Amino acid sequence: MEDRPVSEYCPKCRVIQPTFQFIEDSRTVRRCQVCGFPVESGLVLEAAEALGLPSPPEIKILCVDDEPLVLQMNGDTLRFHGYTVLTALDGPTALETAARERPALILLDIIMPGMDGFEVCRRLKVDPDLRDIPVIILTALTDTNLNVRAFEAGAELALRKPAEAGTLLRTIEAALALVAYRTAGETTEGVAEVATAPAQPEPAEPEPEVAPDLTIPARPVPLTVWSIDGAMLRGHIFLRLNVEAHAGPETLQDRLNDPDLFLTLTVPGEDPLVFLNKIQVIRVDVPAEEEPAPEVPEIPVGVSIEPIRVQLINGEQLSGTVRIEGPTGKRRLSDFLNTQPAFLPLQGVDGLHFLHKRFIARVVPQET
Repeated sequence: MEDRPVSEYCPKCRVIQPTFQFIEDSRTVRRCQVCGFPVESGLVLEAAEALGLPSPPEIKILCVDDEPLVLQMNGDTLRFHGYTVLTALDGPTALETAARERPALILLDIIMPGMDGFEVCRRLKVDPDLRDIPVIILTALTDTNLNVRAFEAGAELALRKPAEAGTLLRTIEAALALVAYRTAGETTEGVAEVATAPAQPEPAEPEPEVAPDLTIPARPVPLTVWSIDGAMLRGHIFLRLNVEAHAGPETLQDRLNDPDLFLTLTVPGEDPLVFLNKIQVIRVDVPAEEEPAPEVPEIPVGVSIEPIRVQLINGEQLSGTVRIEGPTGKRRLSDFLNTQPAFLPLQGVDGLHFLHKRFIARVVPQET
């Protein structure tokens, strides 16, 4: 084994840690010295190139901060998740880099010598070539009006640093997906106008098919959310097409039951992003065509489909079915209700209902 005194981002510790290098099965492997987790992002990319697999689309993110350590930590996090990282230590350099490289998103600090982040953001938004680039403020500033000042300057959102890696990545995904969703909507409106225009006497050349290019592997899913304060929100959530937890795309149930406390929802209006505290969410509804339940023509061995009626603490009553898996004698409704996930998936006639268990008053089994 050959030690190599290098510090790299550890995906398990979620911070930069010293790593060591050794030979395992005729290949070079690096591991974190603290937890032993493999740090192999570069090897994965090299293996993909050797097999002739297509490279992921290049997504440039410009990180602007006058602290080199912050740039290194955020840069390592983003590189590990496949982003191309650009850096700038001050405002003028950030404007010059943005004009030259046209990044997909900018992470922007506020307190910097000379030109502060608010001024950088304002200059970006008055430039017709750069104003569509989403900006996320990432600062240690403790101003209570931080979000208001960030929105006034043209930023999409403001986060306080140091931001947890998962929160930072989810915020970046939501901002990029929101821009892609808007671009796709503009493209669709343009195509509709061409289709409804009166016929011209001379045949026009056929319009090339324009496919919206989602800059990240995600898909929008429409949903309706009810919260404990009586609010009802309709919007979209963007689910990743590839997740590490299991093969296949991420489902809404995955997102609702993951350890993150807040749910990122994009809604129409002046404030496009809303962060909902999941412990305050009573119910989430998804149309049937967006998140279909598994088709079960014949109930397989180890699965029971149980009809139930659920009453929530706000008086609502919903009827539907739940899918209970397990060996004979263990497929009991009581066991299913007492499992760890916080949200109960109820398949209704018009779609899926995800009900937070803490807001369920009673569950009544129904006759089949």
